[in-house]
Amino acid sequence: MAENNKTKKQRLKDIKKFNNQMYNEYEKNKRKKNIPESEYLTTMSDKENLIEFDELKTYFYTDSGTVKAVDGVTFGIPKGKTIGVVGESGCGKSVTSLSLMRLLQAPQGQIAGGQIRYNQAGKNRAVDLTKLPVKEMEKIRGNEIAMIFQEPMTTLNPVFTIGDQIDESIIRHNPKMDKKDVKARTIEMLKLVGIARAEGIYDSYPHELSGGMRQRVVIAMALSCDPQLIIADEPTTALDVTIQAQILDLLRDLKDKINASIMLITHDLGVVAEMADYVVVMYAGRIVEQGTAKEIFQEPMHPYTIGLMKSRPILNEETERLYSIPGNVPNPINLPPHCYFKNRCEKCIDKCSGAYPNLISVSPTHKVSCYLYGDKNSASVKNTKVGGKA
Repeated sequence: MAENNKTKKQRLKDIKKFNNQMYNEYEKNKRKKNIPESEYLTTMSDKENLIEFDELKTYFYTDSGTVKAVDGVTFGIPKGKTIGVVGESGCGKSVTSLSLMRLLQAPQGQIAGGQIRYNQAGKNRAVDLTKLPVKEMEKIRGNEIAMIFQEPMTTLNPVFTIGDQIDESIIRHNPKMDKKDVKARTIEMLKLVGIARAEGIYDSYPHELSGGMRQRVVIAMALSCDPQLIIADEPTTALDVTIQAQILDLLRDLKDKINASIMLITHDLGVVAEMADYVVVMYAGRIVEQGTAKEIFQEPMHPYTIGLMKSRPILNEETERLYSIPGNVPNPINLPPHCYFKNRCEKCIDKCSGAYPNLISVSPTHKVSCYLYGDKNSASVKNTKVGGKA
């Protein structure tokens, strides 16, 4: 017992030492000034992509060990398209989006590797957001790339009015804009998201609004600068079915109006089926399957994706109990060396005990990470968009 306690203490000491090294390295990089463009300029693998995640790794350095929240994610977001990212809670969906926005809780949370390439059409260049200086990132965040956060109750500041908060977002990226024009723009955005009494809401505080109204205010704030990419993290969580349909229609209309792209993160497979052009299925920090919405919903291949589809209620079909995928998600600190879904998989084979399976192409747009489909048709999917050729 004494030996075990000694080993545990040594392990915790090693973890703390490693974490301190990572924290110091982060602070050192943060203090860098006058970073030359050559360090963050890059080249898009496909010019039709707005965003490209390339082997993105986002880790959290905790007292219990390193949490590999996102571990080697690669996919692209084409211009003017909607990408649906689905998976169980804790699979890395929101962390992927927060990595893109550079809003991780540092120094515990850090981008440990990979690239996030952003195609800045207005400046005719591509930049790696993981290496972009903070001041440059602040010009993009909320302006060219906006995020609709998951929890409207905590997104809004309780001591400022709704008008002040949306105005601030507009002024931050349009400092020369007249105050009257800023207010007019704010009221226009409030009306756009279905708030009829926009002038009255402008002077209201968050606590005076319902959850659904606050959700619409958050959406109005995100859309106020006509972003090229809208990250929607559960954008209709607090809304009833009627308002949910209106918000989804609004997002679609905006996307078509300014040729924006949408990264839609949700648990609602019905919303994904209605909104998404392409779907990315994540599990335990990795992509297990990706393809067009039609391929994922009509021809799911990975056992996990098949399980998700089986767990949906089907119209006009009676069932006593909905299907539930057996088992639990593995501990993100001590992930197994084999396929993370192996212990929950109903189609597991001997080969599944080997190295984690590569993401292989089964069609020009459909990719899956599973040994059931072998490696004979595999092709590199690195640096390609979801709907692009492998």
